[in-house]
Amino acid sequence: MSRNDFSRLFDQLEALTLGFGPVFREFHVPTTNYPPHNIIKKTDNVYILEVAVAGFKKNEITVQEHQGELIVKGTKENVYEEDPQDEYQFRGIGRRNFEKKFKMAEFLEIVDAKMEDGILSITLMRNIPEEAQPKLIAIK
Repeated sequence: MSRNDFSRLFDQLEALTLGFGPVFREFHVPTTNYPPHNIIKKTDNVYILEVAVAGFKKNEITVQEHQGELIVKGTKENVYEEDPQDEYQFRGIGRRNFEKKFKMAEFLEIVDAKMEDGILSITLMRNIPEEAQPKLIAIK
């Protein structure tokens, strides 16, 4: 899907929604898909974001939430540190630093983050406060 296709889609969505124009204009298509990730919907209110972080240690990964955006950052301590006697025949495991940003829906909260077997799993839960839930309006 090209950037023009997204632009047309956003124009159509904006015509069908109220007050979401700034959100659609703010949206951008990522220029890289490194590292790869999955988004899993467990229930209507629980999601899991999985990010493939093979080769990174826990202390080289940060997960941050800021102004409705989830930011996952990987910073290698020694990107180029290698054994000088090693001769790579092929290098396919990424060793570069990265930063991935995800827009979070309103009322979505990060409840857990864990790293196992090269996969960073971040659990998010939608927690809608009582005052934001639908109300039935009596007609007089």
